[in-house]
Amino acid sequence: MLIKSGRINFFFKSDVTLYILKCKNSDLLIDTGFIGMKKRLKRYLDKFNIKLIILTHAHVDHAWNASYLKDRYNCEILMGKDDLINIDNSNVKSKPSMNKYKLWSSLMNKGMNILKQNEFEPDILVDKDTEFYLYGLNFKIINLKGHTNGSIGILYNNKLFAGDSLVNRKRNYVQIAYQNQNNESATNTFKKIIDLNPEMIYIGHDKPINNDKLMISYEREFNNYY
Repeated sequence: MLIKSGRINFFFKSDVTLYILKCKNSDLLIDTGFIGMKKRLKRYLDKFNIKLIILTHAHVDHAWNASYLKDRYNCEILMGKDDLINIDNSNVKSKPSMNKYKLWSSLMNKGMNILKQNEFEPDILVDKDTEFYLYGLNFKIINLKGHTNGSIGILYNNKLFAGDSLVNRKRNYVQIAYQNQNNESATNTFKKIIDLNPEMIYIGHDKPINNDKLMISYEREFNNYY
């Protein structure tokens, strides 16, 4: 899918979805995947010229290979400032978005606290909505705190890469993640994404969300429609 000076490449049909924004002379990688993906990452990413890694958040399934890829490609890492505390996983304490997700949230917290990803030093930290022109690409970093306190999104050509800010449910329904560091902030982020009115939302797990599905979900979630 061609988008002006870049291309969005869907990466791996796996539980974690990574994205590449392809520029003229360099490429940007969004998130770095989880355990067991290193060989596939190497095989795939060696075809590109990765200059910047953008982490939507520092959970292990999105940042596990950040240290390895930074060293391999001598590239920079951009992430939310308030997610620095999550890099070593010891401070991951999420709450379920609904009571029915209590067990799921507890298991996720324990799992992430056990897994110790290699620490890394980010090069660019953001704590508010910020426009960038880097490596031949114009994009905007959007503060999407809630799932984690430092969660960010990447807005490019009216496409939003939103990490785990939203999850894609069946039957044309979208909602906030099952567990969040701050559920109130996660709900406000949902509303913020509505205000941004992106054409498409590319999420960290499962298929992208089009604008129609986003609006239907918003009405169902907040206005008791549908």
